[in-house]
Amino acid sequence: MGILSDLDKKLTDNMYEHGSELTDAVADLPRPVVETVDQLMVFIQPEARETVRKQVLGLVHEYRIENPTDPTEQD
Repeated sequence: MGILSDLDKKLTDNMYEHGSELTDAVADLPRPVVETVDQLMVFIQPEARETVRKQVLGLVHEYRIENPTDPTEQD
């Protein structure tokens, strides 16, 4: 049973260290993108800011283009 408990500990430690990357849309976005979205939140009603922030960052995460080869792909 020692092998299984060692494996369980390693998996648990890994989930604590990297688990947010699986559930948090912001985890792998560049810092300037997150900062820009945060700056735009002043234009959103205070009670809706957190919801709108999560939705915008989720959309950016879902539809971003990885390493575009053509500058026109960024639009």
